[in-house]
Amino acid sequence: MREIVRIVPIVLYLLVGALSLVMAYRSIFSDRLLRFHEKAGGIPWEEIDRSLQAVVLALMRVSGLGFLVVAALLVISPVVDCFSPHLFLRYGIPLIAVMFCGGLFLVNYSLHRKASATTPWKGSLYAVLILLAGIAISSAR
Repeated sequence: MREIVRIVPIVLYLLVGALSLVMAYRSIFSDRLLRFHEKAGGIPWEEIDRSLQAVVLALMRVSGLGFLVVAALLVISPVVDCFSPHLFLRYGIPLIAVMFCGGLFLVNYSLHRKASATTPWKGSLYAVLILLAGIAISSAR
């Protein structure tokens, strides 16, 4: 039982880390708005001024870097914590990821409400809940 309590948070963090890595890739290497952004804006990408497109892509890449940092933290810290346990690795890193995913939830939900767009707000909320579950299970160790 004790081994399961140790492994489950790692699996949960790796899951959110892998999804964050996918979003990092999509955001950093995209050459246009993500579909839900375009639908929310109501303007086709091709009709947006080139200089504004450059600004949007720069902001998407910055967002992608945030996803990349969260992914790296969630993939590396649980492994390091197995070999060198530390409270910051066990709780601090996942709480940082909760703040990032919680912020994503708030932004995406707000966009969903204001623009009646299908945004991934549920996915970010699930990520927060998965991370909180991992933290709660970690505290049982």
